[in-house]
Amino acid sequence: MMDTDAKQPWVTRWGRETDSWNVTEVDEENPEQDEEGGDSDGSGLPGRWLVGQAIARWSLTQPVDPTPEIVARVFNLPIELASDCMGFDLTVVGTLGQAVQVWAGLQDEAWIDQTVGAAALAFHLSPALIAEAVDAHPWMFLSGDRADLAAMAIEHDGE
Repeated sequence: MMDTDAKQPWVTRWGRETDSWNVTEVDEENPEQDEEGGDSDGSGLPGRWLVGQAIARWSLTQPVDPTPEIVARVFNLPIELASDCMGFDLTVVGTLGQAVQVWAGLQDEAWIDQTVGAAALAFHLSPALIAEAVDAHPWMFLSGDRADLAAMAIEHDGE
């Protein structure tokens, strides 16, 4: 069963760049552009489309049609943001690994304390499938004892 304790969402608005985590620092001389010429606001907040893709992929494994309330609870979002990022058509970017990364990142601002078992519960998938998706993702890795996949921590590199 999922943790029933209500968490306080740390994401309260979308980052300016809709398909990223908006981690690139803003260019002080040109605040409309980041140092790399994109639209990141340096906030570290996810973009709406990025989260929408994760929710679209996650919803494929759900036993019921997700409601904004379910999305808000599972993805640790305010209800307004959960409603705002539902209904996206899934694209090739919406892989299971990407969805797990977004889900894990939304759980805690420090990106810590997420396990394969918790992700397996959220996605209604086996721990083995979650571990495979994490292993295949370029910015995630697992730590812990492979003999207990569910207890392994989902770690993030470069976030």
